[in-house]
Amino acid sequence: REFKAELESRYQELTESMKGQPFTVDAVSIGRRRLRNVCLEYLCSVNETDDEISQAAVLATSHFKNATGMTDKMAALNALASMDGVAAAARDAAIHQFYEDANGDALLLNKWFSVQALSHVDDVLERVKKLTEHPDFTLSNPNRCRSLLGAFAMNLAAYHTPEGYQFLADQLELLDRINPQISSRLAGNLIQWRRYDEDRGAAMKAQLERLVNMEGISKDTYEVVSRGLKD
Repeated sequence: REFKAELESRYQELTESMKGQPFTVDAVSIGRRRLRNVCLEYLCSVNETDDEISQAAVLATSHFKNATGMTDKMAALNALASMDGVAAAARDAAIHQFYEDANGDALLLNKWFSVQALSHVDDVLERVKKLTEHPDFTLSNPNRCRSLLGAFAMNLAAYHTPEGYQFLADQLELLDRINPQISSRLAGNLIQWRRYDEDRGAAMKAQLERLVNMEGISKDTYEVVSRGLKD
């Protein structure tokens, strides 16, 4: 907040310098876009009041709509995906627009799933659960699994709860019957239970014990979870 005015000035300066300029990949242009996206990230992090959240949503929405490349668009979408409250409508509109613009493109849809799984909203777990039922999500697609389940496991605050561990284990139980290799790799997110506090460690270990006793468990997944349970 202390540097907000300076960041706003720098952001606007960069925005003006880029107006009307063709999209290029030279070092100077890349640097300007990167710096502008960093300014956006910092400005959107000033969000303690409704007024600040609204300002951040307006700024990120403009950034999203006027993006000339995927890096800029993703920077804006990442910021918007973690907004809530008075910015919820702007967030949902951007998520919907990105999906429509993707037009079925596999790589863009992977980004669309990931950005939501990595978002910092209170109900992110419920959102991820709902996304597993989306028509474009399938456990038979390894990249799609990584883009949603793998990304969620990287969302530390959301994943590291008893409910987060149970959700991942639920998905691994289904996935192991389809793709044991991906299931075993994602199971690696449960085996470091000794590194966490007693409650989290116990919750992670409980899901490992559940998986290791799963009927018909694959050799790949069994190898990972049994190793995680060894003293």
